[in-house]
Amino acid sequence: MSTTSTNLTDLTSQIQGAVLLPGSPEYTQAQQGYHTPRSALAPAYIVQPAAHTDIPPALAFAAAHAPALEVAVKGGGVHSGTWASTAGGVLIDLARLRSVTLAPDRESVRVQGGARWGDVYDVGRKEGFEVVGAPLWDVGVGGSMVGGASGNLSGRYGLGTDNMLSATVVLADGRIVEASEEKEADLFWGIRGGGGQFGIVVEFVLRVLPPSGPQTAGSFVYPGSAHREVFKAVQEFHASATVDEKATLFFTRPAPDYEPTLIVAPWISAKSARATDDILRPFRTTAVPKTEKIITVPDQFTASHLSDATRALAPPRLTIRGVPLSQPWPEIMLGVWARWYKFTEENSDGRGSTVVWDVRNTGRIAEVDVGETAYVPREPHLPVAIQGRNTLPETDEAVSKFVASLANYMHSENTALLGRDLGIMVSIAQGDEPVEVVFGQNVGRLRKVKAKYDPERVWKRGVVVEPNSE
Repeated sequence: MSTTSTNLTDLTSQIQGAVLLPGSPEYTQAQQGYHTPRSALAPAYIVQPAAHTDIPPALAFAAAHAPALEVAVKGGGVHSGTWASTAGGVLIDLARLRSVTLAPDRESVRVQGGARWGDVYDVGRKEGFEVVGAPLWDVGVGGSMVGGASGNLSGRYGLGTDNMLSATVVLADGRIVEASEEKEADLFWGIRGGGGQFGIVVEFVLRVLPPSGPQTAGSFVYPGSAHREVFKAVQEFHASATVDEKATLFFTRPAPDYEPTLIVAPWISAKSARATDDILRPFRTTAVPKTEKIITVPDQFTASHLSDATRALAPPRLTIRGVPLSQPWPEIMLGVWARWYKFTEENSDGRGSTVVWDVRNTGRIAEVDVGETAYVPREPHLPVAIQGRNTLPETDEAVSKFVASLANYMHSENTALLGRDLGIMVSIAQGDEPVEVVFGQNVGRLRKVKAKYDPERVWKRGVVVEPNSE
């Protein structure tokens, strides 16, 4: 690191980017630039690096204080926890590091850590390539990649993590290293599913994939009274789905009537060998929709924006937890429905809370051994996310308790039915879960990686293991 001074002038003179202080309009904009206000704390300093080399002086500045200032890192700012913020510390905001550059040989693409998936998909549609990433455009590449990055293409190609070729990482001691299978292999293993606890990934090199062609999307809408039929349709779909087909089920209460409603949003790749009508039949016959809208979209970029209008109407305060389920168990679906129905019926400010079931063929995800990367949920599963939403701050506690209770219910029931624990996906954890549950059999190696690259636990936001070199 290039400075041991707590003098702000020394820091600003060493970087190309900016240091934002409380009271300035730029600070306010950056401090509030999160998907939910529940994620925003009040850092003492916000550093917006314009180059990778701006980050080591910022780390040295934080470390020079007595005691050292906490450091947090913000990429897309979508996670519903406070992992990407800090109260009174130094926030390193990667908002100025968003470039996406296709390699001359068109085999890979370089993506800076502050980019969002929409940035990548936009370049992809113009240049004629795809990558595996999150299904929503506004999700940050950095945070999702170190947590796995599951998306529409994951059944065929694996996680985004599985398609990472290398990465540039700023370590806690200020060194900037390249991590790959050949260089800093332990670090490369850890950042592929172990979360952001080993350093700041300022650039990813991702595998480029050929365009999959037009995609079928849309929605089927059902009244809450049809939930049993919808669950059966979902189970039929799951039993026959290939890696090129998925469906997302929502429990929701849309305005203005706020009646319990189920929405199924299918996604079908042009690579699917099955006829669209055959794929969608369970959602038309086993359960008969109130309304149906099926469309064709040209690319990932367009698909990533399909829910924009709906999400814009959602209550702003958000907390998310989720679990992987080994299958859409009928008893778990009914139990979740009953609990969600009761909570949203009795809590008017929390009735915007939803449960989102990502029903798919795990495909390539399950073909990678658990120990090959730090990402643990490898055997066949469907991710389920509980999105607790509300408008009033005074409702936060009740919503948080509901979300935690429902996540614990699903996790324990799936473990009992399956006979083993599938763990918890780090990307939709909240940080209070036992690391042994989140990282499973990989926790021992993760502790060694932590001891090697961050023995002082500079990175301590999120799900973080204790360093142990033994």
